[in-house]
Amino acid sequence: MAVALETQGAAAARPWVERANATFPVLVDQHNLLGRLLDFKAVPNGVFLDEQGIIRYAKYGGFSIDRPEDREAIRQLLDGEVVQHAAAPDQAPYQLSPVERELVETRLRLGSELLEQGKQDGALAEWRRALELDPQNFVIRKQIWAVQYPERFHPTIDWDWQRDQLQREQEEEIALGVCGADGCPIPRATHQHPLAAHDS
Repeated sequence: MAVALETQGAAAARPWVERANATFPVLVDQHNLLGRLLDFKAVPNGVFLDEQGIIRYAKYGGFSIDRPEDREAIRQLLDGEVVQHAAAPDQAPYQLSPVERELVETRLRLGSELLEQGKQDGALAEWRRALELDPQNFVIRKQIWAVQYPERFHPTIDWDWQRDQLQREQEEEIALGVCGADGCPIPRATHQHPLAAHDS
């Protein structure tokens, strides 16, 4: 099965499912429940479970059936071979406390609810506040981008634009002193986060 992490709901995910001619179930995770359970900060991911529900292989970020190494991992799993987990993505140079993680997830859910009510500005504000706490969370950034720049996601995803946009935002964060060149070791710096600046 596939899980679409889509804060805008099933209607926003449907065109992608139809375009892929999916013949398997596709669930919609509108509130990032899977991200919270597996603690990933990027997509797409490949997670393979056995009949007992035990994760036998996982690759977080960059998983694609078009990649030969990902297809080979699937083949090995189907043949009953033991497969090493793919290298985990770079971990953020900071750790969120349980309370901070809960606050990030609450802001993500609140943003989704506001978006459903047609309150786009309020939704974006909540997601930006979540990003202030977890600045290396690409999942949050993509939700913001999908609302602000829908033309970059539909009818096709502009991967080059995403890469360039991420670089622009990170350079801005470094210039403002929110993050250093090696990342954001102190997520809640005393300076105003560049994404929060849109709230005022």
